[in-house]
Amino acid sequence: MKKISSITKSFSEKINVEEFLTNNILKDKDILKFIKKNNINDEIFENNKQIFFDFYLSKNKAKEIEYLPKLKYNDGTVYLEFSETPKQKKLNEERKWSNRIKTEYISKGILYSNFANVSKNINKIELSKKLIDICDEHLAGRQTRGIYVYGKTGIGKSYLMGCVYNYLKDKGKEPAIIYFPEFVRKIKTMISSGDYTYVIDSIREQDILIIDDIGAENITEFVRDEILVPIINYRSSENLLTFFTSNLGIVDLSDFLSVTKNTIDETKAMRILDRIRYLASPIYLDCDNERTK
Repeated sequence: MKKISSITKSFSEKINVEEFLTNNILKDKDILKFIKKNNINDEIFENNKQIFFDFYLSKNKAKEIEYLPKLKYNDGTVYLEFSETPKQKKLNEERKWSNRIKTEYISKGILYSNFANVSKNINKIELSKKLIDICDEHLAGRQTRGIYVYGKTGIGKSYLMGCVYNYLKDKGKEPAIIYFPEFVRKIKTMISSGDYTYVIDSIREQDILIIDDIGAENITEFVRDEILVPIINYRSSENLLTFFTSNLGIVDLSDFLSVTKNTIDETKAMRILDRIRYLASPIYLDCDNERTK
């Protein structure tokens, strides 16, 4: 049985806490404004004191919680509604885009690619082995570079990247794969809303990223400096596994990135190429065009 002194102390502390809260909520600007706006009298205040307590405590913990409280009133009853904090809204937007972008910007047919169905061209078989080795190294937890596959149109570069995607997905990973020209086109449609920043942030932070057909987009300063550079810089600084395909070799890609409609900037292009080389080993795929067969 508790001692009388213990019970008295507990009761006293409860009273002090309630007095403290009451005094503070009656000084809170948002609460005072709400009381005045809705003509809250003493009786209504007392009947709904717990709601005011909850609002006061929640509001002052807004930096630690996911949702902001808002006082609402209807016919003598005060209640709370909650909305996302700006920080939580940003996180939710990033999650939404992260879930959508993993395969949104790629031909759906590529997503059914499989190494077992790769054509028997010797160069393609050798490259497939290298790609599988890189995937296995990553799955074993070892840091490794990706591959920058380049070559003529229609030789199956994108198909091989689809094989990489499915190989890793079958092993429990969640790689992202984007067809870069389509990705750029979609980003441009989001400029006015500002949503493109969420998409770029989500793409660049993916554990494994496959960028298909880099160099096929219409290059502008915005595409190079606001889309490609943030992705490449982040991934190289964080050592994230990245694969590329292109019709352009490394030197040709450098020339392509250096010239925009308004400027020629070889230095900026070389910085991008240095980071791409850091992320991936360039390999030329010498094959015939399979689309014309």
